[in-house]
Amino acid sequence: MHSIILAAGQGSRMAPLSYYIPKLLIPVKGKPILSYLLENMKGLDIDTHYIVASKNITTITTYLEKAGIDNVKVVQALGWETGGDLSIAMEEISREDEVIVLNGDLITDIPVHDMWKFHKEKGSYVTMALFTVPELEEAKRLGVAELDQDKKITKFVEKPSEIKSLPAYVNAGIYIFDKKFMQKRREYLVPKKFKIESTLFPKLVDEGKLYGYVSNFKYWWDVGTMESYLHAENFMASKGGVIPP
Repeated sequence: MHSIILAAGQGSRMAPLSYYIPKLLIPVKGKPILSYLLENMKGLDIDTHYIVASKNITTITTYLEKAGIDNVKVVQALGWETGGDLSIAMEEISREDEVIVLNGDLITDIPVHDMWKFHKEKGSYVTMALFTVPELEEAKRLGVAELDQDKKITKFVEKPSEIKSLPAYVNAGIYIFDKKFMQKRREYLVPKKFKIESTLFPKLVDEGKLYGYVSNFKYWWDVGTMESYLHAENFMASKGGVIPP
């Protein structure tokens, strides 16, 4: 089993912090975002973690060496969005292996180990972590899924203009790709510029191959903006308390 952390964004919304520090290494309560992502996968037998980055690769590599983290490899992104960059990273991995993919700007306690057990129980090609959002405007800025009773995703729309009902199931940015997918990955992941959210996931829905793991958790932020980053910093620094909206 391997993981891929998608961290190829430019981090422009995190300026001025991202001028000096790769977004993946920006600290939250004194720990880099990368540390939280690796902690999400505790309890899983991960052979290698691949970081897909477009810049500051030397800085990230130096940090890994100094921190003594030796099972992490940095892969050069080509600016091909989440789909193209994911296809580059997956070329490093055997088609007989399974892969956990995480967006590189997450601070969350979603239990990936439990998600893995759900994935295997369902025999899924691909599983997406979901959580519920009660606010209309917040849901519209994320990917929204509809589920059947078996937790198979029957519809997925990235940043929809309309939402039928609330609370909405939204994409948490964590995915599990089964080896059944990996064996046929080149039918789905082409080395070109595209987004998995708007291209791959709707295709998997049409084929009935995408399941949704609805998570119970205490916190989730995509710390890609200063506002969200400060929410995460304040929450983690206070060791809990009320989760900010």
